[in-house]
Amino acid sequence: MKRSNKETCCASAARRRLNELPSGSRGVVHHIETAETALHRLMAMGLCVGREIKVVRQGNPLILGLLGARIGVSSRLAHHVVVQPSCCGSTRDCQS
Repeated sequence: MKRSNKETCCASAARRRLNELPSGSRGVVHHIETAETALHRLMAMGLCVGREIKVVRQGNPLILGLLGARIGVSSRLAHHVVVQPSCCGSTRDCQS
């Protein structure tokens, strides 16, 4: 049975660490693996589970777009954020 474009796209959209996403990528924060202090710092900037984000620029700091603003996150801290990349125009298409 041939897979649809949506199935192929979504199958290739495995969760990745935020610091691994290229510039222009979009996704939704799936979970954050870090100490409580760093977690609170990220949450204070608006970066929390379920939040849609866009990688504006890779580097150190990583520049993210979220909630109509841009924030800088160190690549070391971004390594602890796991993201479900958007596929086929919507992150909801990837979830069952």
